[in-house]
Amino acid sequence: MKQPTLSLRNVSTFIALTLLQSPQALAGQILELKSVGRVQIQDESLLSQKRSAFAHDGSIHTFVIQFKSTIASSDQAQLKALGLEVQNYLPEDAVIVRGSTEALTELRAISDSVRAIHDFAPEWKISPELMALAPGSRILLLISTLRDGSTLDAAHLLQRIPGVQLITSRGRNWVAEASTSALSQIAEIDTVEWIETAPQIQSLDFGITSEDLPAPQQGEKPAVTGFESGTRIMGFEKAWARGFHAEGQRIAVADTGLDSGKIETIHPDFKDTLYKGYNSGLGTESWEDPMGHGTHVAGSVVGTGAASEGNFKGGSHRGQLLFQGLWSSIFDNLAPGTDFNTLISPAYDDGARIHSNSWGSARTHGEYDTMAANVDEYIWNHPDLLILFAAGNSGEDKNRDGRIDENSTGSPATAKNVLTVGASENYLLSGGIQKKARDMKNGKDKWGVEPLASSVLSDNPNGIAIFSSRGPTEDGRLKPEVVAPGTNIVSTRSHHPKASPLWGIYNENYLYAGGTSMATPLTAGAAGVVRQYLVEQKKIPNPSAALMKAVLMHSADDLFPGQYGEGVGQELQTARPNVHEGYGRVNVDTATALPEDTRLIDEATGVAVNEVKVVMVKVPEGGSLRATLSYSDAPAAAAASRSLVNDLDLVIGGPNRNVFEKKDRLNNTEMLELTHLSAGNYAVSVRGVNVPRGKAGKQPYALVITTQ
Repeated sequence: MKQPTLSLRNVSTFIALTLLQSPQALAGQILELKSVGRVQIQDESLLSQKRSAFAHDGSIHTFVIQFKSTIASSDQAQLKALGLEVQNYLPEDAVIVRGSTEALTELRAISDSVRAIHDFAPEWKISPELMALAPGSRILLLISTLRDGSTLDAAHLLQRIPGVQLITSRGRNWVAEASTSALSQIAEIDTVEWIETAPQIQSLDFGITSEDLPAPQQGEKPAVTGFESGTRIMGFEKAWARGFHAEGQRIAVADTGLDSGKIETIHPDFKDTLYKGYNSGLGTESWEDPMGHGTHVAGSVVGTGAASEGNFKGGSHRGQLLFQGLWSSIFDNLAPGTDFNTLISPAYDDGARIHSNSWGSARTHGEYDTMAANVDEYIWNHPDLLILFAAGNSGEDKNRDGRIDENSTGSPATAKNVLTVGASENYLLSGGIQKKARDMKNGKDKWGVEPLASSVLSDNPNGIAIFSSRGPTEDGRLKPEVVAPGTNIVSTRSHHPKASPLWGIYNENYLYAGGTSMATPLTAGAAGVVRQYLVEQKKIPNPSAALMKAVLMHSADDLFPGQYGEGVGQELQTARPNVHEGYGRVNVDTATALPEDTRLIDEATGVAVNEVKVVMVKVPEGGSLRATLSYSDAPAAAAASRSLVNDLDLVIGGPNRNVFEKKDRLNNTEMLELTHLSAGNYAVSVRGVNVPRGKAGKQPYALVITTQ
């Protein structure tokens, strides 16, 4: 019997059914905090002994207000009307606010929605890793203050605490040296939001020891195969043939530096693409590259291949490069700071809408920390900027089961709104590092069990690099979102006399290198090409970062089951999305040749709580439907143990009234792939489940839909 079709007339029925099936909002009963776990708070008297001195003097203090259920737009309006400034969201159904006790007393008197009002307790502000340190240990701290502009006031109070030495500040963050015995006093400062160990930033090329470096090559170089740069595997050549080379796109790269740091003497591959250089690191005096890493990654983004007869060019080789040098002569290391307004705004103001970063901190794997929250905040405030971060190179098989362990992604790649990139394998059988994993330095300890032990770094493009960091994050979110080739990549060489040989010298102008550092700029190059396609072909004048992410994820290639096949030692246990490849390997060919009937929805207004927006699509008998949702979420509190703030669901209703959805309560990306469908009209909807910190009460989103 022919299935009844879902017509436009009964879309309202579908919406009603969708809302009925939506999960009941978790009533505000507990707080989910990193420091103390799940805690049930009780309503504290606003005239308690601790607050009595400030009860009616109009002083401003920090409180947590928990609501009985999902925070409604009327609740938010009421807080604003009373002068209670929301600082951040805490799950479940709570907000950190700054305000007077008089306003809180009035709120309690007039609101039926409030369940409890509680001090923002000092013990909630301290990272658990700090509490585990030995008493009296001296450490470098990163101290974050609230958004109310009281950073300098907090600094004056910090200086009064014995043993606390302030070192530097950027934005709302202070780096300070202190003893662990001072933590409780620091946390007592009302405007301090979070305290954690200061991050240690490093470039995310996979470090090769001198023992692993190949001997200097004598005679002729290996024959050029076309795979050296990593672009062939990603389908760049077909996109280029269609005329998409990132013309008109400005892409920023923040890294160790760029070659000589002078436009007049820059590497030949950047003479036609370099737009501007910046000194962006702490104490940075030049944007030259004394390390070599930044020059290599920049070549994968916009290198023209001028010094290689066009053989080794970047993905967006007709785009424009805005390079931000982060090398600090003071620290002799990368020093980007933690304030992304300071770091990113110069390039954004000069027109960059893609920002590539191959660095991060591997201090606490999977952690949503201050850096992650800060970069999320920047994207929340600049929704048209796609920021990419390398996942890290901490992939190891510590439990010796022949598979790479999970939960090794570093910050800020743990942020929700960035596009986090892992490394798949390039295909290069000579040149660079060609050792088996077990024969590399410490290889037997890291990858000593088969099939990992015999794995070679660039012999199978359907595999994930053994060193590539995996998800999930500590709160269970999917990372990375995509992968790209990141082993034995040939790209531009810094001519600075101190520059590293990385994975080996190709010639005077090019080097081999590997790491998620190399996969990330290739993905940034892909983003430049895709952005040009969306602007020129699809007539979307200023695509959001969420739409860019959605297109790159939607069109990626699933590498399941991975390089070792199915069965014993299988690399990928499930089809995408998974925590090894995310949604798959970036495919620029597919991303720039979407079917004509593809629906690209860049919804700038978004949806509110319990609001549903529906798109109708038609599917033939036995056909398939793929829908990908992405949205840039509000930044989470570093104190929260779950970082999703605004929660949207992707739902598909079929002609036989079947409803497909994941009810994902962790991620701000979702994909539904349906195959062997009955013919008819399908309703693809986005539903607002919880929007406690929306823009005008709503969460914007992007949606990509294809049918076959």
